[in-house]
Amino acid sequence: MPFAIFAFNSISTAAPTNSTTSPFPRANNTRVRSPLFSPHSDSPDSAAGKVLYHAATPVRFVIFAFLSFHPNAMPWLTRANYARELRSAFFMPWAIAATEGGVIGFIVQKLYDGIVPDTLLNYFTGALIAAPALANITSFAWAIAARGKRKIPFITALQLMLLVCIAGIALSPRTPVGLVTMVTAAFGARILLAGIVTVRATVWGVNYPAQRAKVTGKVQTVSVTITSLIAIGLGLAMQENENAFRIFIPIGGLVALAGVSSFARIRLRTEKSILREEACDAKRNQGSRFNALIRVLSDDKDYRDYQICQLLIGMGNMMSWTPFVIIAKQQFNLDYLPGILLTQVIPLAMMPFTIPLWARLLDAVHIVQFRAIHSWIFVITMGLALIAGQTNTLWLLYAASVFRGIAFGGGALAWNLGHLSFVKPEKSQDYMAVHVTLTGLRGLTAPFIGVALYNAIEHRYPNEGSWTFALTLLITIAGSLGFYHLYRKLVRPKP
Repeated sequence: MPFAIFAFNSISTAAPTNSTTSPFPRANNTRVRSPLFSPHSDSPDSAAGKVLYHAATPVRFVIFAFLSFHPNAMPWLTRANYARELRSAFFMPWAIAATEGGVIGFIVQKLYDGIVPDTLLNYFTGALIAAPALANITSFAWAIAARGKRKIPFITALQLMLLVCIAGIALSPRTPVGLVTMVTAAFGARILLAGIVTVRATVWGVNYPAQRAKVTGKVQTVSVTITSLIAIGLGLAMQENENAFRIFIPIGGLVALAGVSSFARIRLRTEKSILREEACDAKRNQGSRFNALIRVLSDDKDYRDYQICQLLIGMGNMMSWTPFVIIAKQQFNLDYLPGILLTQVIPLAMMPFTIPLWARLLDAVHIVQFRAIHSWIFVITMGLALIAGQTNTLWLLYAASVFRGIAFGGGALAWNLGHLSFVKPEKSQDYMAVHVTLTGLRGLTAPFIGVALYNAIEHRYPNEGSWTFALTLLITIAGSLGFYHLYRKLVRPKP
């Protein structure tokens, strides 16, 4: 870290200097650039200095990127909570990575191949891949359960229960009953994670009022980076020994306890006023929180239109998830490591590079304008997947995975923060509950529609199941056009 600070000070400079200028700060506290870092130096070693300057540019970029995650780079009031949440984002994925749809879905496709019929296995795979979205249907229940309760202890309790469910995955035997056990444990973990996400929306909305996308983007960047690395490690281990997950996952759970401990020390700003407002709101609504969630959609037309567009984008996207995994295994016959790389690691690995760029855009524009731009990346993804399946071209399928990761980088921010463009702080939990619950309803239908369509096409036209992506492409285009229409209606200035 001292070297990083020295480098940072050396390159945050004033005007270029000549060889007679002192490399130290002047009396008037104006910093000057060392000849090593100046392309304009007229010293005898000027040519070498220029070469060193340009060679150091990638190093400076890496240093700046690394330092941008430091709490001191964040707004002053957010630093303590951000530091604790960053540590939690580093440790929790050691366990959660095993529940990611692309990871657990591909593991099931390989581990239980021949244990149950392929058609049934495809539906179980679809259920696992849908689990992260499907579990969100419970969000309204979590919003009700957390009403009037302290948010940080509530989330911490859910995190501990989450780790218990993840341990159940490691204990599942390689039998039909074990398949059911694994699916049940994964669903339990994702339901608890849905509760964490729902309640955390209040924490993020209150604790990070300034540069929210930047702060939460850093947290998510760390989370997806660690998730990618853990997924690679799991794939490598299972490629050597299919039972390695029985040791790998419990170790990850023990490491994740450090993340739970760090999150428990977060402090929610203005918590007393939030709890008081929630209590008053509960009295006004006579305890009927479900009716309050319905009123969000009935009273806020703009948010309702936004959710309709979300419905189209989400349906097209979720319908494609399971066929993507099935094709990787059945059409391209990939092993554990390349399969997990394709279905989960590559999309996640793209996110740390794209989240900062998407965060800048989201901080600068309204969410509907953001979505009007961002949604077209999903359109490109569907098109590439369709062409890859029809031409049996593996590299195009990997290209589709790359674009999916680019889209996920923006989607992770928009999904967690988009509702905040429509809501007051005390209503954040209700708006997030509506959003997450509707995501769960899509998860209840879209992945299984995708599997049913894939199975039907394969049954009638063998090896043509990739035509499923044609329908998902059309649905995604409709959603993208919807967001553009909403942008013109809400944001774009009238001529």
